[in-house]
Amino acid sequence: MTDIEDRIQQIAQVLEQLDDSQVPRNIRILSKDAVEQHLLNKDKEMDLRLGMTASILDDIFNDANLPLYYGPLCLQVQTALETLLTEVRRS
Repeated sequence: MTDIEDRIQQIAQVLEQLDDSQVPRNIRILSKDAVEQHLLNKDKEMDLRLGMTASILDDIFNDANLPLYYGPLCLQVQTALETLLTEVRRS
């Protein structure tokens, strides 16, 4: 599981890019909560951590106030999360 945890740490670092003053506060809060309460929360099952984070990112991506240049970032992270989720479910 260490490889998966390493990749989760990388995803968390990428999501920190949303902590930018050009990003609306509600989106920054959602992103930070997704990382702290779900993605990095080792008290929860791995599939729940990944699934909830992907769901929150979907909400962020669909937010009309998300700056356009952050849309591709959200999609890339969602894809990475879904790939990890598939790997976790197979093992």
